Amino acid sequence: MKKKVGGASTIDVVLEQDSQALEEVIVVGYGTSTKESFTGTATKVDSESIEKKSVSNISQALAGEAAGVRVINTSGQPDSAATVRIRGFGSVNGNRDPLYIVDGVPFVGNISAINPADIKSTTILKDASATAIYGSRGANGVVVITTKNGKGQESYIEVETKTGQNMSLIPRSNTISSPEQYIGLSWEGLYNKGVIRGVSDPTAYANQNLFSGSGIDPKYNMWNVADGGELINPSTGQVREGVTRKYNPENWEDYAFQPANRLEANLKIGGGNEKTSYFTSFGYLKDNGYTINSDYERISTRLNLRHEVKDWLEGSVNIGYTISDANNNGQSEDSGSVFWFVDNIPSIYPLFLRDNNGNIV
Repeated sequence: MKKKVGGASTIDVVLEQDSQALEEVIVVGYGTSTKESFTGTATKVDSESIEKKSVSNISQALAGEAAGVRVINTSGQPDSAATVRIRGFGSVNGNRDPLYIVDGVPFVGNISAINPADIKSTTILKDASATAIYGSRGANGVVVITTKNGKGQESYIEVETKTGQNMSLIPRSNTISSPEQYIGLSWEGLYNKGVIRGVSDPTAYANQNLFSGSGIDPKYNMWNVADGGELINPSTGQVREGVTRKYNPENWEDYAFQPANRLEANLKIGGGNEKTSYFTSFGYLKDNGYTINSDYERISTRLNLRHEVKDWLEGSVNIGYTISDANNNGQSEDSGSVFWFVDNIPSIYPLFLRDNNGNIV
């Protein structure tokens, strides 16, 4: 284009295309929309962001990927899904979980059944205009998952393996690990109780009640002495020198936790042209949990096949199959938690039942 500006010479102006992300396609509802024409609130998470994380399901991979979306891992169980909150914590029907849509179909079941390696992109729809097509089911937000296909790609075979280790890096509470220190403090507590009650001889009171219904059950007396008077030196409040044990109580932590390995392997085959595209995958996951008797094993496969027979006729097949096996050691959030229990169990209590001589029953 040529344009004359005042008395200046003719200036040649060349208009160039400004390539920006405005043409980005967003999956919304049961179709797609371009970014510039989309008026709702949506966040897209691509496959690269998902594959960087070694997680068992897509809900865990969403952590930190979208503003305003809270992802809370409430359990270390390998097959557990994270708690996802998109539109706050209120609900009219008691369910606050988002609606998951996989390739246009509402997903019902455990989200861990979907192999994250098969996911092409994930779009999180947050506001009312974006989720309106889903009705009341989308009241808590919608997570639209699109699986991979071979459209527009040359034929390829891709193999990937991931390995890692599950361990606890959070500092644990400082607890009393010595049975002698624990029993000494127990004796001191009884001595102080006698003083408060005004008994004439607090030392004798503590000696008599140390292994009784008012103190420690006699069956947990692991020392080769009969009573508290023979066990505790009243001048120091500690176990007398030379006193030996009948047995050494187990460290409960050794029977609760384990350094565990995680192994994941995926085989992906795909490709396509203008008329036909295909994608198939085979995945294997073995995730041993940090707590003993908590593990997850999954075998998954997927087939996405599309063929354009005529300009007006297109056929497609989308099949996913998963078989999984999980061991859950039945923890709860209270004293049933093995983490809580290990930190709070007194060090004088053995893990295994023992007889009067200290032998395992």
